[in-house]
Amino acid sequence: MIIDPIVEQLHKQREEYMERFQYDLDAVVRDIRSREGASTSPLQEPPPPVPSEKRLQRSARFTVRR
Repeated sequence: MIIDPIVEQLHKQREEYMERFQYDLDAVVRDIRSREGASTSPLQEPPPPVPSEKRLQRSARFTVRR
């Protein structure tokens, strides 16, 4: 099994972060939301949903016809 040092570091940081909040997910969410609110970076908005008929047209192009 290959051990990736980047993944290992990520796991370590996640564990340390969760320990700070005694594994309380509500506290973690509050922390994340407060960080988002304090951030000056622009947020990326998701693209608008594709109307269902356009979605069907797109999928029809890729259907296998016999």
